[in-house]
Amino acid sequence: MEASEKKRKRTVISERGFSGAIGGSLTRAMCQPFDVLKIRFQVQIEPISKTNSSAVYRGIFQGLQHIVKSEGWTALWKGHVAAQALSATFGFVQFGLFEGITTYAFEKSPALNSVQSGVNFSAGFGSGCLATIISFPFDTIRTRLIVQGEPKIYKGVIDVVSKMSANEGALSLYHGLSPTLIQMGPYIGCQFAMYKFLVEIYDQAMEEKSAGLKSLTCGAVAGAFAKTLVYPLDLGKKRMQLQGFCDRHQYKGLFDCLATTVRNEGLAALLKGLSPSLLKAVFSSALQFYFYEITLEFLTRSRFEYIQK
Repeated sequence: MEASEKKRKRTVISERGFSGAIGGSLTRAMCQPFDVLKIRFQVQIEPISKTNSSAVYRGIFQGLQHIVKSEGWTALWKGHVAAQALSATFGFVQFGLFEGITTYAFEKSPALNSVQSGVNFSAGFGSGCLATIISFPFDTIRTRLIVQGEPKIYKGVIDVVSKMSANEGALSLYHGLSPTLIQMGPYIGCQFAMYKFLVEIYDQAMEEKSAGLKSLTCGAVAGAFAKTLVYPLDLGKKRMQLQGFCDRHQYKGLFDCLATTVRNEGLAALLKGLSPSLLKAVFSSALQFYFYEITLEFLTRSRFEYIQK
């Protein structure tokens, strides 16, 4: 009986991990243009302003138009293969581990139900950090592919890995890992804690509960809140990932990167790219939780129907 129960729990966690991978992949495909624009904003040293004629990117719509005009529509999905690998891997580990940790914690210590937000934050923090470490090389690869203009320096994912390993060493694929961990731990922790908190409030307030609307609404708010909180760390990560590739970005570490950015570009520079990033965070978080919930519901129902037969 105990072995059967362990097998059931492993199956449930696997389903949640797979649902997270599906949710991440579908969301990435729909939101990639926002990510491309955000990264272009982040690595631009000139101020992002409609009145700044020396800047390549001066606003969301101008930036999108510039990319399409100079590089074509497909440029809005630059680095998409690596981005898909990143999202699928990250989603699988993130959701599978989060659900596994919280399920284990609440079963072993029912008293933790009184501090659910703290448990959800801790589980999200841990799952976010592990998912980041496992999927990080894909993040570096897609950043390089997105930033390159025309003519292209890299032909694709394999070419990025080959050239970075040969010219900068294999560990260059982990440039910017420390600021990413500092960013992603709190981000995923806040996102899960806020999402679960909002879902609880939604269930109490709404008489007619729409699962789809609940996931979209709660996911959007949770994503926007978490992204705004940790955004400067995201900017620092992106700039550090370009070391060895772009001479304009050379830093001794995360704090040197942030300090140099403020010294040379002003305090507001720490929020460069926040607008498209918030748009992406709202849509991607809403869609990811939505796709996750409906995929998980489908898998759970299918498993139940299979057992009944």
